[in-house]
Amino acid sequence: MSFLNMFGKEKERPTAATADDRLSLVLSYQRSDIDERKLKQFQARLIDLCDEFGYDVVGQVEIRPQSRPRDNTTILNASIPVRLRVNTDNEESADL
Repeated sequence: MSFLNMFGKEKERPTAATADDRLSLVLSYQRSDIDERKLKQFQARLIDLCDEFGYDVVGQVEIRPQSRPRDNTTILNASIPVRLRVNTDNEESADL
């Protein structure tokens, strides 16, 4: 077992868990009534809004639609890693 640890095998995520995540993502897209192009536009606008409110997007933006068949609705779960932008002196003087 320590031999596998040496090459980082134990740190890798099991392929079955990765396959489950991918399958659930594909199924969530297929079950929702949202066009994938509109979802991409929505994602781009969220990134623009983060910029407008002074946040830098520092990672991968992920939006997952989840359908709720009992009331025929779709829930959008968004994960947006952001960092508050630090204003430089030039930007602050431009705002005045």
